[in-house]
Amino acid sequence: MKIYLKSPNKRKIVYDILNIFYESDEILFADSGDLSIYDKKISFLGKSYEYENNYQLKAILYKILAKENSYTSPWGMLTGSKPSKLLQKYNTDEIKEKYFLADEKINLLAEIKNQQEKLSFKSNDFNLYINIPFCPSRCQYCAYPTLVGTNHDKSSYVDLLLREIREINLPENLDAIYIGGGTPSYLKISDIKRLLELINEKFTYQEFTFEAGREDTLDFGKLKLLKENGVGRISLNPQTFNENIIKATGRAYDLEHFLEIYNYAKKLGFIINMDFIVGLVGEDANSFRENFEILKKLLPDNITFHALARKVGSKYRENNKTGSIKEALKISDDIRKFVKENSYKPYYLYRQKNIISNLENVGYQRENTAQRYNIIINEELENIIGLGMNSNSKLINNEKYRNARNMKDYEALLDEEISDKNKMIENYKKWI
Repeated sequence: MKIYLKSPNKRKIVYDILNIFYESDEILFADSGDLSIYDKKISFLGKSYEYENNYQLKAILYKILAKENSYTSPWGMLTGSKPSKLLQKYNTDEIKEKYFLADEKINLLAEIKNQQEKLSFKSNDFNLYINIPFCPSRCQYCAYPTLVGTNHDKSSYVDLLLREIREINLPENLDAIYIGGGTPSYLKISDIKRLLELINEKFTYQEFTFEAGREDTLDFGKLKLLKENGVGRISLNPQTFNENIIKATGRAYDLEHFLEIYNYAKKLGFIINMDFIVGLVGEDANSFRENFEILKKLLPDNITFHALARKVGSKYRENNKTGSIKEALKISDDIRKFVKENSYKPYYLYRQKNIISNLENVGYQRENTAQRYNIIINEELENIIGLGMNSNSKLINNEKYRNARNMKDYEALLDEEISDKNKMIENYKKWI
């Protein structure tokens, strides 16, 4: 699809709609094309359509391309990352009419709202995010600024984190703590121990989650340590149980070890989340169904199904690789059947730029085990302070702060970063 665009400031609007129907390598902005976008007019295959504002531009363009491709997206023309926020402004009928959502997505949003309303949140509460930016290897779909391999001094990084934890002026009583990354379980057990001990020395909390995503970084000793130090939840993330697919992404795979770790974690009493990715290269609906066969036996408390987003900085994006749009839609249908048959309820949802098949990321829970932190960060319900390299802080008054994105700057600017966040917290106390 060749597109002529008179106004460069409309590029993102137009691209977001085009991305619903076409792969990124099929979209070419040029000096002329079958589709031309002017200030108040759209021209497509000899026909002209007038619009007055950006909403009309998106709506008309969506309808034109839906007809041309004989395809209507379940999310309609909606491309925002947090569609559940629309329920704060509109009722479901208004959302359906304004954005052309299918009933299945309207019902999904309504069910998520219903699940979230079972929990209570206080806008002035604080939450803590701690970033561990290390991984054993880089998966080809990943674009996070992680430090890969064994040639990094992880213990020295923990030293810096401990200092930041000691000096940050957070309230003693927190809602949720989340240690993510990266792969936090890639740290040595001694470093995990001193990190957890300081957290428990300084804070109390309702919920404590540790992202133990890769089974190749876990053993029984680490799991026992986590449990003994207040961690109630872990994320154990296979992404797929299909050996050929996951190894092709550059990630280790040992199903037998994974099951040993999972069973021991359940024995210890953890609430366990598992992440899966829809749209990995080479995985179709048939091979993805193998995941459901294993999941039926394990029945983890939470499952998050992510639709692949080709992010700038990932090998997938760099090498122009992606899964099949049609297969991703089939997998999405299978997920709906699986969660219904196995009593999972959706409790949070978000979307990303360049997401495959214009789909979504949905977290599901069984037996009222929803994770507070996931709801808080996605619905922006409470304050979050981020510690560590590349961590984000965001307060309810819309003040934001980001720590340095690389290790050298994080260490060099640590005094400044601690001071800036403490000023944010003090200003917030005055604001309320």
